[in-house]
Amino acid sequence: MKISMLKRGNLLSRNLHVLSVLLLLATLAACQKNVTGPIIDDGSASTDLVSTESVIGIGNIIWQENADGSSFLNVMCSKQTATSYGMTASTNQAFSGTKSARFELRDTDPENHDGTRTEISFPEPTTNNFWYSYALYMPGAQYKDEKYDEVITQWHGGGSITAAISLRVQSGHIYLRTLDGNETDLGVVEKDKWHTYVYHIIHSSGSDGLIEVWKDGQKIVTRKGPSMYALTGEFHLPNWKMGIYKSAWNGTNTTSTNLRVLYFDDIKYGSASATYSEMLPIGGSGSTTINDQPTAPVSVTSLNLVNAETEKDIQTISNGSTISLSALKLAKANIRAVTTGTITNVRFELSGKQSKTFTDVAAPYALHGDDGNGNFFYGNWNPPALGTYTLKATPYDSRGVTGVSKSVTFTFSK
Repeated sequence: MKISMLKRGNLLSRNLHVLSVLLLLATLAACQKNVTGPIIDDGSASTDLVSTESVIGIGNIIWQENADGSSFLNVMCSKQTATSYGMTASTNQAFSGTKSARFELRDTDPENHDGTRTEISFPEPTTNNFWYSYALYMPGAQYKDEKYDEVITQWHGGGSITAAISLRVQSGHIYLRTLDGNETDLGVVEKDKWHTYVYHIIHSSGSDGLIEVWKDGQKIVTRKGPSMYALTGEFHLPNWKMGIYKSAWNGTNTTSTNLRVLYFDDIKYGSASATYSEMLPIGGSGSTTINDQPTAPVSVTSLNLVNAETEKDIQTISNGSTISLSALKLAKANIRAVTTGTITNVRFELSGKQSKTFTDVAAPYALHGDDGNGNFFYGNWNPPALGTYTLKATPYDSRGVTGVSKSVTFTFSK
């Protein structure tokens, strides 16, 4: 457990236990928009706010866990598991530090908290604007695809009804399900590699609600409008839960799979004042750790001018160069980023005679895109407008961490 700004140890007394609870409650309520309404415990949230000598961090990061500390999952959150293997600090995979939080669920596990689940649950908040994040690893051998879904993250507001917001896995895809029943496909599950997820949610039953989701450094969801049920009857402000909940295994039911294993690391719970950069999970120290093997930071090493009619590289663009379209007989052009390391996407920012911002999410990475098979005949550079340009290309790795960018200024002439 990473604990910010406060020391822990033998000097802590019972008075400090009381103080830590007060600090936690103050942190949850600080600098955020208040929502009035009944706060009713449906039994899914933690009630034992602080159970050890560890103290919650003060500041924008309310809570953080990377599984390396001795107080693993013992502060602020409550454990909802029926087995000894349901939640463990594992060295099999590590994104940040040397361990990660391993969650395992089997179809034979006894139910707990009215379902077949292994989850951690956080207290009901007193305000409605928060940030959440983690790194997620799904092992292919222990997470087979099937048609029956399971919840791996949810924001539950009680009321004996499905969570207002949940992240679900089904048939090899990850979906974001909202209270209106809409399921937004967040893409194919990419197993056996770490991915980062960052969420910013304004929980509201009105038009000021907001859901923002980033995966691996790319924003993939911006949803405005109701993001929770109205605070009436048994409903309360949603509390965060994460792990594995598979309703298809409730009772004695079974499906085509019988095992689910997930790894989470660098889990963060942030206040409304948190920023994306603060919340983004960071792995290792200057390098990525995947399967316990460090790799070098990613980078864009050069930017190559492409003849988009012949699909051939013409030249590497050097800073300050002038490119004669007639001399090169160039009628349609594109620019390709040459990269090193395991890249997830490259963001291109072009300014000058023409401007464009574009993120290419699959190799080869090009300013105007491509079809993935070496065909660069995309975009509107047919030919490019004459004038001076500045192009910056920024790579991102599988954690969403920014790599080494490349910038060049150049001029197109006749």
